[in-house]
Amino acid sequence: MAEPSISTTSLHGVLLVVPDPILDERGFFVRTMAADVLLGAGVDPCRFVHENQSRSRRSTVRGLHGRSELSEAKLVRCARGQVFEVVVDLRPWSPTFGRWESFVLDDTRHLQVFVPPGCVHGFQALSDEIDICYKHDDTYRSDLDIAVAWDDPELAIPWPLPDPVLSARDAGAPTLAEVRPLLGAWYGTKPPA
Repeated sequence: MAEPSISTTSLHGVLLVVPDPILDERGFFVRTMAADVLLGAGVDPCRFVHENQSRSRRSTVRGLHGRSELSEAKLVRCARGQVFEVVVDLRPWSPTFGRWESFVLDDTRHLQVFVPPGCVHGFQALSDEIDICYKHDDTYRSDLDIAVAWDDPELAIPWPLPDPVLSARDAGAPTLAEVRPLLGAWYGTKPPA
């Protein structure tokens, strides 16, 4: 069995994990985590402290979510269905600050996205029903939750499906312009040492 490989993306520190599933008439087998491969890319798999799974129906948008401190990196994969995943870099010192990148995650290619601290992310469900799994490297703290508007005109993310299903929190999330004055206090103005 081939180990997953790691690819860089256009965003500083955001990585794409590319598994090598084995397919046959029974279905598939895929290694969803390989500690040595992650370590080789600078991600310590021993830091993951919990994993969550969420289920959403078609057109649902969840996000853009993150934390108001440089904590909680995530490893995100779609275990069922297909999603349009988006990561936005909010770190003021990052060379890719304010930029976003999208990925299609699904239960066929089994790609995973590593989202470093200081980035927000979200997704739109493209299938009738999807399951997303997130490994987190820090414990949950509701007082650190932040959100940025999924439809922020400055970001202009081209969500694939119209009329998304949203939570009240996501429907009322602030724009990047509204959170920009807070980013230096949250993430610092220089990269962490």
